[in-house]
Amino acid sequence: MSSNQQNTSVDTPEGWTRREMKGIPASLGALWTQKGENGWHYAIQLDETHANAQGFIHGGVMMSFIDHALSLLIWEATDRAMCTTVHLDSHFLSGVKPPAFLKLNAEIIKKGRNLVFARGALLLEDKTVMEANGVWSVVPRSPQ
Repeated sequence: MSSNQQNTSVDTPEGWTRREMKGIPASLGALWTQKGENGWHYAIQLDETHANAQGFIHGGVMMSFIDHALSLLIWEATDRAMCTTVHLDSHFLSGVKPPAFLKLNAEIIKKGRNLVFARGALLLEDKTVMEANGVWSVVPRSPQ
């Protein structure tokens, strides 16, 4: 496998569906989704290609994933209106060694007409390894 290819031989986690992403998020690999009682859940499988020189998952990779996954949560909560990140404040709580299947645990704190406030945590099994709080600008869909 060349250094710029993603590892696609990961076993499917039970109850999760693999979805290919486009654009910059595609550089992270596949998005894993799961439909729950309270909406969608998101996760990502990370390997050695996502590591920094010290062998831990690069913080920028985790920040990119949490930003994208929170945006998807907001997109679903706003009837799939376009949204963009205005502010994202993140805190790393623990280093993560690959391979790692990180799940997002998230909630919308407040939803206004043009802004949505959300927070999330990345979990490795049951351990929180990163937290983030953010604000997203929402452009409502035009009436058809």
